[in-house]
Amino acid sequence: MIWVVVVGALALAGVVALVIHAVSLGHKAADVKAEVTVLNERRAELRTLLGQLERTPAQRD
Repeated sequence: MIWVVVVGALALAGVVALVIHAVSLGHKAADVKAEVTVLNERRAELRTLLGQLERTPAQRD
């Protein structure tokens, strides 16, 4: 009968590990989403700055 307790404890430990891993992955996904948002903002800023440049034809001597 002790094996039932051992297997149950192992199963419970496995479920706890899965939950902890899922929460960790959720946090990592949120961090990646935040970084992508920052990159999109930087891309928009860069596009604005590049739009302000005046293009003059290159002259060769």
